[in-house]
Amino acid sequence: GGAVVQPLSSETALDEARKVDFAVRELKYAWQQTDEDVKIYVSFDQAPELEAGVDESRVQVEFGEWSVLLLIRPAEEGRTPFGLRLGDFHRRLAPGSCRCTVRSSRITLKLTKQVKEHWFNLLQSVPLHAG
Repeated sequence: GGAVVQPLSSETALDEARKVDFAVRELKYAWQQTDEDVKIYVSFDQAPELEAGVDESRVQVEFGEWSVLLLIRPAEEGRTPFGLRLGDFHRRLAPGSCRCTVRSSRITLKLTKQVKEHWFNLLQSVPLHAG
């Protein structure tokens, strides 16, 4: 199981998740894929503050066709939030079908591909679309 976090902008299909205009502590991630979707795993053992577990109320997520934004608010006020923004995916996502689940030891982002196919890279090294 795990708690599902509702995306911030579920009512509008975004081309891009918003960019972060404040300081964040960059989250490390791992990923794997099937032809249908990409899973991004953000493990809580990368920071002592996260290891105690993260309540889903502290997690914000935004899915776009080309990018994803994940933010974890700090447990204590005044600390810098954790953040991960992945932009320029190899191909478009289907934002309405993407999901963010908070588990005891990690966050899993399930990113649904618009077209079923194997991606050779998660991200484009050179953006192919202007934006």
